[in-house]
Amino acid sequence: MEITLYYLAGTRADRVRWALEELGLRYKLKTVDLFKGEGNTPEYRALNPLGQLPAITVDGETMFESGAIVQWLADCFPDEALAPTVDSPQRRAFNQWMYFSVTSLEMPAWEIMLHSKILPEKTAVKEILPFAKKKLLSALTVLDDALQTKKYLVDDRFSAADIMVAYLLNWYPEHIAEFDNLKTYLATLQNRPAYIRSQQA
Repeated sequence: MEITLYYLAGTRADRVRWALEELGLRYKLKTVDLFKGEGNTPEYRALNPLGQLPAITVDGETMFESGAIVQWLADCFPDEALAPTVDSPQRRAFNQWMYFSVTSLEMPAWEIMLHSKILPEKTAVKEILPFAKKKLLSALTVLDDALQTKKYLVDDRFSAADIMVAYLLNWYPEHIAEFDNLKTYLATLQNRPAYIRSQQA
């Protein structure tokens, strides 16, 4: 299997690289510097028509959307147990947290990032920030409660859902500071050897 990950550190491509490392797969990295406009080239747009990261090619076939890629990888290698099998009772919780990560958690987190750090002052809508922060804290509370008696989200075993969620927790350490379970959870995940490898240049 020939895998190429189109990547820039700090983007959602981090999720995919972490999953690849957890699975022990060989892959090539191709850096796409969005800040230099490299996401808008015709060559890259042919891979990801949105000009965003990540994109991945597997034996010449292309995918984009980090959650879809991470879930596909997990399902392709069931022996590595990054996802419960589709007929497992635990699959319901797995799907729940996978979708939670890109909706309930990521949407308010991205709104805060967009309107406080990315958009220019004349474009940013500062009025949205209190509502987005309220929604983010609500999602973090749900996560913290779910981790009261367990180490990981699904069946108390590490899974791709933890990869999806932890990527976002890294955005706002100041917001998780008041959540003891989340602090422990994130520290545990950041100590995984595959995570550490995925952060290397």
